[in-house]
Formats: sequence, structure tokens, C-alpha cells
Amino acid sequence: MARKQAEDYGERRLNILNKAAELFADKGYARSSISELAAACNASKSWLYHYYPSKEAILYDIMRLHVTELLIMAEAALASTGSPKQKFRTLARNFMKIYVDAGSKHVILLNDRGCLPDHLRAEIMNLQDQVVNSVVSLILELNPALDKEKDYQKPVTMAFLGMINWTYIWFRKDGPINQEQFADLAVEIFLNGFMALDIGKR
Repeated sequence: MARKQAEDYGERRLNILNKAAELFADKGYARSSISELAAACNASKSWLYHYYPSKEAILYDIMRLHVTELLIMAEAALASTGSPKQKFRTLARNFMKIYVDAGSKHVILLNDRGCLPDHLRAEIMNLQDQVVNSVVSLILELNPALDKEKDYQKPVTMAFLGMINWTYIWFRKDGPINQEQFADLAVEIFLNGFMALDIGKR
């Protein structure tokens, strides 16, 4: 008879992923061991293997869930009501809402994707492409003329994403501006340019 899952099975798996993200981001995936992760979870290795069959499976799930969350947020912004600029602001705010608490996961996505086998890495890259394509769609709503300049679509999109994708390095919740204020600032700079900003009126 199959072993019955505990009611908090999903919550425990999520806790493992969060602890693993902190460990992998701090030490690097290749230098982190299952024993260290078990210790971080105050558990045994056998307990850990009840939830995940391998360290690789944990790494994959960290990335998959992180990028899937970004995709859901991007698609929600795209499907929202309002003007293209309002949708774009929603997108930036949605992404920042994730990034302020997911620095470790973002580090892993940037640094350790190559540790996955080819087929799993391809799945993660496909999810990332879907996120980028959703942002491209929003940018085309903002500037339909860009539809005729296909060579510029991804560079323009990545220029915007570059403004917020690296916030995990320096942004702090207790800093001078909050996450929504920074998201709005990024949108204004991207759409209207730095020289058009009037900080005193914000």
C-alpha cells in the first residue's frame, strides 16, 4: 500500500525549496550537499528523500516554480484591463513583488541553470522565453510601430527587464523607496526617459 501523504506535504516541500535556495545561492549548487540541506531543514537525509528523489530534482523545482510565478504574473498583467501603460506598470509591480523575496531563487536561475540535464534545462528556458514573449506583447501594445522592427523587439524588451532583473543585488525593503515606487520609476524611465523625470513631484 502506498504511503499516505501528510496534509502539509506541499508546505514541507516548499520549505525544502526555500532552504535549498538559500543554501545553493550562498554556496553554489555544486558545492552544496544533501547533508547540509537536511541540516538546514532540521531533518535527516531519509526524510528529505521522502519529498525529493535527488538534489537535482530540488534545483529543477526551484527554477520551475520561480519562472512559472513570473509567467503567471506577466500573463495576468497582459490580460488586465486598462491602458497599455497601466498594464505595463502592473507588470513591473508584479515582477518586483516577486523579486523582493526571491533573491536566492534568482541567483540560482542565473548561475546554476547549466547544472540541469539538457531536457530539464530546455524546459526552464522555454518557460523563460514565454515570460519574455509576454513582455514583448505588452511592449508592442505600448508601441505598435515596433511590430515592423522585429530585430529590435527582444533588445528593447531585455533593456527593460534588465532594469528590474538585477534589483536582487541592491534593492532593500527598508530602503528609501518601496517596491511599487521603484517599479513605477522603472516604467517612467523606460517609457519617457530619465531627463523627463521630475522627482520632486513624485
